[in-house]
Amino acid sequence: MTTLNQIGFLVRKDLRIELRKRESLISMAFFGVLVLVTLSIAVGGGRRVPPETGAGILWVAALFSGVLGLGRVFARERENGCVAALLVSPMNPGSLYAAKALVNLTLMVASQIVLVPVFFALFGQGLAGGLAAVVLPLLLLDVAFSSAGTLLSAVAAGTRRNEVLLPILLFPLLLPVVVLGVKASGAALQGKAGGGLGAVEPLAAFCVIYSVAGYFLFPFAAREV
Repeated sequence: MTTLNQIGFLVRKDLRIELRKRESLISMAFFGVLVLVTLSIAVGGGRRVPPETGAGILWVAALFSGVLGLGRVFARERENGCVAALLVSPMNPGSLYAAKALVNLTLMVASQIVLVPVFFALFGQGLAGGLAAVVLPLLLLDVAFSSAGTLLSAVAAGTRRNEVLLPILLFPLLLPVVVLGVKASGAALQGKAGGGLGAVEPLAAFCVIYSVAGYFLFPFAAREV
């Protein structure tokens, strides 16, 4: 079985389980919408917000909803001892990492299909950029979040308080990604031609760095799962 076949098999297995129960997807979408509604009330319902503030609100909702999905990355395998079995099998540990990262990425994108329309319904007044303005920065956020989050989920899964430890480890690592993403999204929501492109390039570089580092470091982190 080739590496791509291994990754495809694991992704299909996890997505079938998720589609059957829909625990992570529903909780991620619901919590993200709840964050958006709460922040809408906090800034005053119906009030116009500056583009960068609006971008920050969207990214906060995406990050917090994404953490809920990350907490379940290795939960089933850890309960049944499947991770140990996969690691002693002929399967490349990098294939397991790539599959888990792709599942996380899929769940984040699916939840944001709900979050983004709700965001524009609540905060879209006065924002020049439309849906296309946030697609690329959000997609890059999802890639960086899934890459770094999958690795750190393996690190945190070996601890008793993994739900608490995971955000503590992840959010500082994602801080430069969030700063660049808010800048790119805010400029795009202002309706500037090519706005935020200067922040998109380093944002893409972080995605590559996190993905490569996660792939090579995962075999060491997975020993603790």
